[in-house]
Amino acid sequence: METPELRQEQSAVDAAEAARLTELAQLLATTAPLPDLRDLAPQVRELFPEPDYHVGCGGCHIWLHRTTDPSRLAIIISHES
Repeated sequence: METPELRQEQSAVDAAEAARLTELAQLLATTAPLPDLRDLAPQVRELFPEPDYHVGCGGCHIWLHRTTDPSRLAIIISHES
């Protein structure tokens, strides 16, 4: 089972983005361990929708970019539990 952990890599650009990041942190804090971290990607996409954000996922992580910035805003990584 995998426990998600948020690593924010950039500061929020405004209050709305800060609120989204806080909501994401709260979501992860209340999420039970998952068999596959990618199961969270749809919820992350709801919090950070296109066209302003791009959310992608790999085997054990979910990454988040602003579409106007090539640097990662945040990454959700997996810890085995």
